[in-house]
Amino acid sequence: MTISAQDHVDIERLMYQYARCADLKDYAGFADVFCEDAVFNYRGNDITPCSGIQETMHALEDFTCTLHQVNNVLFEVSRDEASGEVYCIASHLFTNDDTPMKLDMGIRYEDILKRTSNGWRIKHRKFNVLWTQTSEIDGADLPEKNSNGKTL
Repeated sequence: MTISAQDHVDIERLMYQYARCADLKDYAGFADVFCEDAVFNYRGNDITPCSGIQETMHALEDFTCTLHQVNNVLFEVSRDEASGEVYCIASHLFTNDDTPMKLDMGIRYEDILKRTSNGWRIKHRKFNVLWTQTSEIDGADLPEKNSNGKTL
């Protein structure tokens, strides 16, 4: 199996779009990332359909902000389906008893994608946490939330 340069670019952009939706807390935007009948295996639980995945993503509200750094996008394509994996380092800022904290996660996503009339979409995603690290941070520049709970 091979992958065309265009498929590689399109799939990589899809992975960046997922990270951007998470970091901007753009839950509606996940409809352009996942198939309507997608399955998201999150910590052993299968969440489906896309609306359920969007609802699950609201857990990001627990964090002041996040930064998902996508790396190692490696997929194989067979007709209108692709399978592969994506590495991600995700930083999550929060406060604990007024102390600014950061939770870093090393993540490996295992994905099956489907080519649709609107481009590549995630059909099945398995969320694998490889490691975590929590630490105090200098909170001088910690983003604040507005009255809607969104990061300023």
